[in-house]
Amino acid sequence: MRDAVPVSLPAPEMPRSPGTPGGGAGQRLRAIDTLLADRGQLFQALFLDAPIAKALVDLDGHVLVANPRMCALTGRTAEGLAGRHVDLLAHPDDPPVGDLGLQPAPGEPPLDPNLLLDGERRLRRSDGTELWVVQSHEVVRQNNGTPQFVVLSLVDVTDRRRAEEDAVRRAFMDPLTGLPNRRALTDRLRHAVALSRRRGLQVGLVHLNIDRFQAVNDALGHEAGDLLLSQFADRLRWSTRVEDTAVRLGADEFLVVAEDVEDLDGLRALADRLLSVLDEPFVVNGREITLSASVGLTLGADMTPDDLLRQAQSALTRAKADGQRARIEVHEGALSRSDVDALQLETELRHALDNDELRLFYQPIVHLADETLLGYEALIRWQHPTRGLLPPGVFLDVAENNRLTSKLGAWVLRRACLDAATWADDLRVHVNISARHLAEDGFSELVAAALEESGLPPHRLELEITESTALFAAEATLHSVAVVTDQGVTLALDDFGTGYSAITALHRLPIHTVKIDRSFVADVVTQPSTAALVHGLLQLGRGMGLQVIAEGIEDLDQAAWLLDHGCAMAQGYAFGRPAPLPSPAEVLIGEVTEAPAEDVAGELLPVPPAPAPELPRQRPPSTPEGHDVTDTGRLSARTLFDELADPED
Repeated sequence: MRDAVPVSLPAPEMPRSPGTPGGGAGQRLRAIDTLLADRGQLFQALFLDAPIAKALVDLDGHVLVANPRMCALTGRTAEGLAGRHVDLLAHPDDPPVGDLGLQPAPGEPPLDPNLLLDGERRLRRSDGTELWVVQSHEVVRQNNGTPQFVVLSLVDVTDRRRAEEDAVRRAFMDPLTGLPNRRALTDRLRHAVALSRRRGLQVGLVHLNIDRFQAVNDALGHEAGDLLLSQFADRLRWSTRVEDTAVRLGADEFLVVAEDVEDLDGLRALADRLLSVLDEPFVVNGREITLSASVGLTLGADMTPDDLLRQAQSALTRAKADGQRARIEVHEGALSRSDVDALQLETELRHALDNDELRLFYQPIVHLADETLLGYEALIRWQHPTRGLLPPGVFLDVAENNRLTSKLGAWVLRRACLDAATWADDLRVHVNISARHLAEDGFSELVAAALEESGLPPHRLELEITESTALFAAEATLHSVAVVTDQGVTLALDDFGTGYSAITALHRLPIHTVKIDRSFVADVVTQPSTAALVHGLLQLGRGMGLQVIAEGIEDLDQAAWLLDHGCAMAQGYAFGRPAPLPSPAEVLIGEVTEAPAEDVAGELLPVPPAPAPELPRQRPPSTPEGHDVTDTGRLSARTLFDELADPED
C-alpha cells in the first residue's frame, strides 16, 4: 500500500442536528474514510487544495466534505456545511430548485434537483450577501455503475455579472437623467411598432425641446444646467403613463414613445399632460427657474421607426420656426387610424359587458417532451350581435382610451378563475394584464376576490405582463405585484427578449415564467442569428431558475429544435388553436382545433393575468464542457473520485 498523507475528514459518527442526513450519509462518510486510507495525498491535492469551490455531496444533496474554497465562498465553516443540505445556500428570492422539474441525464441516478441545476445561479452567503456562481456536478460511480457521491463545483462569477449589468445600464441609460437613451429608443420603438401591427394599434411620438435652454446654461453654468435637466427628466418620468417610455435624446431634447394611442386627440392630451410638468418653477441652487418647451407630434400604425422619428423631428422643427416658443405642432400625415366610429364602438362595448357578449377562448400550453397538457392561456373575444366574433385587436384600443380596461380585465380574471376551477387539479390558467390595470388601486384585492369566489388555488393562476411593463413599472405597479405574488399567484413575462434589457426586467419583478416571443420562434429553424438569440434566451431563463415557454410554435420542426435546445414548454397552433372552454377531460394536444380566421391575427387581452403551473423543465443534453468551467479540474476530479469509488487494491 502506498504511503498516504493524513486527511482530516468528518467523523463517521458526526453529530447531527434535526434534519441532518441519517445512517445513509454516515455509511458514505465511513466509506470515504476507508477509501481515502491510501489516497489521502491525491485527495489533498485535487479536492482540498483545488483552486475552485468543491463539495462532496451524497445523492440526496447533503454535504459530506467541503474544501476550503467552498467554505470561503459561502462564508461557512467546514463543520457548518457538513451534514447540511445544499439548498442552505440557495437565494431566498429564487424559486425552490425542487419545483423546476429538473431530470437527470440518461444513465444518471435519481439526484436531488439542487445538484442538477448546472449553469449560473444566485447564492446567499452566511452574512446575507448575494453572489453569482457557475455550478456544475459530476456523479462518481463504482465499477459496477452504482452511484456513490456527487462532486459539486462552484465558480464565483459575481464580478462578471455585475460588470455585464453595469455595461447594459451604461449602454442604454442616460447617465445624467437615468432615462433610456437614444440607443435604447431604437429597440423600444421597434418593439412598439411591432406590437402595434400585431394588435392593430397606433404608436405616438411626443418630441420635446426645452426652449432657450442654452441661454439658461450660459447664465447659470453647466452644473446648474445638469441639475435642471435631471429635475425635468424626473417630472417627465412621473407624468408618463405606465405603458409609455420617456427617452433623453441628448442635450435638451426628450422624446416620449406612447403605445396604444387611438387618435390625435388622445396624443394631444398626452402632450398637454407632459407639458404641465413645466407649470411649477424649478429650483436650482436656491433660484426659481421657469421653463417652456416646444413639441412635435406624430402618430402612425404601419410605419418604420425611422419614419416616425423623422416625422416627429419635422413637426418639432416647425414648432420652433422663427424663434417661436411653447408651441405644439403635428406632422401633417398623422391621421386617425380607426375606420370605425370610436364613440359607437365604445358604447357597444359597454353594452357587451352588460349583455354577456364577451367570451373567453383558451389555448393549450404543453410540455414539449411528451406533449402533456399543463394549462391554458385565456384570450378574450367579443361575440358582437351584428358583426360576429371579434378578435381583441378590434376593440381593446377603444377600451384602453375610454377607461374600460379595468372592467374588461375584472371580467376576464373572474371568468378565467371560475373556468379553471372546473379543470383537473394540475392544470393552470394564464391571464394577460395591461400595465394600466396593474397600476390601478385595488388590483390585488380584485385578484384575491376572484380566487376566493372560484376556489381556485393561487398557484394555479399566472398573470402575464409585457417586458415594457416590467421595465418601466411605477412604484404602484411594483406594490401590486408584491401583494399578488405574496398570495401565491405567479408572474410571467410575455414577449421575452423583444425589449432592450430583458435582464433588467427580470430583476425588477418576481418573475416566475418567461415566454419567448412568437416572432423569434417563427425563424428559429431558418435563421441562424435568430436561433442563436433564442438559444441565449433559453440559457438565460434556465440560469435564473425560471420557467420558459416558447410561443407561436406552428410546426414540428420548430418544436423539435426547441426541445433539442432545452425548452420545456410550448404554446402554438401546432398543439391547439384558441377555442371555447375546454372540458376538464378534454386534451387538445395533437388536435389543431379550428378557430375563426380572425384568431390568427388576434392578440391576447392586456388585462389581469393568472399563475402558471409548476412546469417541468427539460434538462439540456450534457456536454463535456457543461460539467465544469475548468477542464483540468473536471478531469482530475473525475479521475480521483473514480479511484475513490473503485480502489484497485
